[in-house]
Amino acid sequence: MSGNSNAKEYIRKLINIAYLSIGIPLLFFIWVYLESTAETLIPMINQEYIMTVFIPIIIFSLLLILWGNKKYKNSISEARSIEPLPDKLVIYQKGTTIRFVTYSISSLLISIGFFLTDFQPFAALFGIMIVLFSINNPNARKVVQDLHLVENDKNIILQGLDIPDK
Repeated sequence: MSGNSNAKEYIRKLINIAYLSIGIPLLFFIWVYLESTAETLIPMINQEYIMTVFIPIIIFSLLLILWGNKKYKNSISEARSIEPLPDKLVIYQKGTTIRFVTYSISSLLISIGFFLTDFQPFAALFGIMIVLFSINNPNARKVVQDLHLVENDKNIILQGLDIPDK
């Protein structure tokens, strides 16, 4: 991180990562959902094979989410153990990016499953993904809490101040 960046920009970058990660799957899902409700979506998978699509997508999505969360937790542990603040924030951003990319891929898989089958439980799964994105939405307080920042670093993040050079 360069000396001219500040915490407000850093948090905005994390939020942009989260919004992009949900935005793309959300657009596709909305299109599929509208096609489904208008009854113009023609399932490509025969009704008798829906579960052969549904179950693997649930399992793979869950494994992907768990893997992303594990990588995120590992990055938090690594970031807590190092100094200075800029290095902590770089590692934290990488972990956050991995987490949200895995959420995005899972959401896309769910949307594709819905597109292929027109099976309504996929819509409920996508709703769960939206909740997951919302719960884990990055903000300054979450960064401070996750990284266990000390008073000076905590104030830099919470007040959106300049991030010092190494």
